[in-house]
Order: sequence, then C-alpha cells, then structure tokens
Amino acid sequence: MKILFINLTLFMLLFSCTTKKEEAAFRIKGFRYARLVSVDQKLGYKELIVRNPKSLKVESKYALIPRNSKVKRPSGMKIIEIPVQNMAVLSTSFIGMLDAVNSIETIKATTEEQYISNKALLRGIHAGKVLVAGYETGLTPEAVLKAGIPLIVFSGFGQPFPNEAKFAQLKVVCMANYDWEEVHPLGKAEWIKVFGALVDKDKEAEAYFSQVEEDYLKIRKEAQAIKQHKKVICGGLAGDVWYAPAGKSFMAGIMKDAGMDYFYKNTKGTASLSLTFEQVFNDDQQCDLWINAEAPTFKKLFALNPKFRYFHTVKQGKVFTYTHNSNYFWENSPANPHWLLEDFVHIARGDQNVSYHFYRQLR
Repeated sequence: MKILFINLTLFMLLFSCTTKKEEAAFRIKGFRYARLVSVDQKLGYKELIVRNPKSLKVESKYALIPRNSKVKRPSGMKIIEIPVQNMAVLSTSFIGMLDAVNSIETIKATTEEQYISNKALLRGIHAGKVLVAGYETGLTPEAVLKAGIPLIVFSGFGQPFPNEAKFAQLKVVCMANYDWEEVHPLGKAEWIKVFGALVDKDKEAEAYFSQVEEDYLKIRKEAQAIKQHKKVICGGLAGDVWYAPAGKSFMAGIMKDAGMDYFYKNTKGTASLSLTFEQVFNDDQQCDLWINAEAPTFKKLFALNPKFRYFHTVKQGKVFTYTHNSNYFWENSPANPHWLLEDFVHIARGDQNVSYHFYRQLR
C-alpha cells in the first residue's frame, strides 16, 4: 500500500511538472512581433492585455475564464467566458483570423454583406443566423441582447465603442483590436492568437501563426537576392486626397521585406498618409511601380481620373491592384502576410506567368 502511494505521488508530481513545462513552453513563445497585445496563463484563467498604440500603456485587461469554472473573478478586469460561442466582429480582417482557427460559426454579427468574401459567413447571413451591423452605431444593445452576443470586437481608434456603458450593464464586453496599428509585418497576423484564446484554440492559433512566420521568413530571405530595388508608390485617391501607407505601417514593412524601395518609407506613423494628387504625380515620375491602384483595369482607372494616363508607372504598364477581389484581400491578407509578401516579391522581380494570391497587373 505504501509503495502504491509513493508511485501514485510520483506520477502526480511527474504529471504536474510535465503540465507546467508545457504551459511554460507555450508562454515562452508568447507574442514575438505584436507589441500591443499579450496573453498570459494565470491560475485558472488567461489574462489578455491590450495596449494603447499611441502611449503603449495598458488600455484594457480581460480575464478569459473557462465556462462554468468556479475560479474567483479577478477585480479590475473585464470578464469573458471561453470558449466564446457567439461574438460580433466589426472588421473583415477579424473574419479571416477566425477562419484561420476554424471558428467562423462563432460570428453572430458582422459588417455589411457587400464587404464579405467568406462563403460560410455569407450563408449564415442569408439564412438569417448572422446579424448584419454595418457601422458600429448600427449594433444596438437591444439587437445584441436578442442575438445572445456577449462579446463585440471592433477596430480601436482610442475611443470607447458606441453605447459601451449600456453594453457593460448588459454584461456585453466591447474589445478594441489594434492589429492595424502593429509595426512589424508579422505583428498584425499575430493577433490570430487573440482569437485563438477567445475561442479556446490556442494551440491551433500558435500552429497557424508559426507556419505563417516560417513561410514569411523564408520568402523574405529569398527576396534579399534582389539587387535592384525598384522605387514604388502605393495607394490611391479618395476624393481629393491620396491615401498612402505611412513609413512604419504594416504595408510599408512588407514592401521593404519584398525588396521594394517605397517612396514614402521615411515618413512617420503606422496608419495612412494624406497627400495631394499633384505631390504624388510628381513623385511617381521617379518610380518604377504603382501598388494598390484603385481600379482593376486601365479603362476603369482612367474613368476615375483621366490624369492617371500621364503617370510614369502607367505609361510603363507597371501598375498592380487587388481591387478585382477586394473583399478577399481585406479578409485574408492580415492573417496571411506571407501570401502578400510572395506577391510583392513576384512584382519586384518582374516574374512572368505566375499565380498571385491577391494581386493583378492592370491591362
């Protein structure tokens, strides 16, 4: 009996140590590129921290507690029961991340149908199982309560979500997501781990991201063989303003890794630049490529503005776009930056007869 007790004790110690080692190994991997979010395993729950992109100070803390757990609710934190079974996601990039961990069915409210590519989600909308919210103000507390949604994930801009105080009274958590403010090209994709934690698929999220990281770094290394870095403009007009990626943005980082010389690479910020048409027209005369033109063909581009005919990149026929399938691009490029990088490397090298993930050369 004594031997049995000793063996049982040793087994329990061994199991405990193994479990702790596995948890420690997972925590050590952590977030390697994202600077605005972290998830750490605590005793009985996960602590999710989101930082403000401007100050880098902690903006919100969330306790992700297993459903039906009797663990004590920590104070000063918003409580989210996991796995989250119903949520509202108000950015198409979140759709792609939930798809990456096979959890599209958790989406019970989202943006307008015209911006969605995912077929499974579209079927849910058509069947009346998914609420179409449109703008943030269109997601009312009454609609959320009726749909049984305990969590709203939205793109954060440093402001509270509309009616957030009312949602809090209904025990609905509003979570700001700042993936678009990440600096490293892999930082945005790493927010997949946030969604993995929310739906309790941490290992799946880690495995997906690790493969993305491996592929991205491999392609980036291949791009280092490019000796002649072509100068690039990026973006397009919206009204009278030309919006281009800022020098520290996700898109600018990927262009750099692809061996491109982005014209505005030395500008500050992680979001967009607001430029005049005249400024970009002059800058384009020094460029070899135009990325992210706002039309799928030259005919449609010239219909937007006949002056585009005089761009140097247009005359050279070196204009590329994703607008032939915009919804697919916005849903899937954040979770798959290695696909975006591979497209850019093909463009930078001038590869012919290749299959692009997102892009197309204007004809």
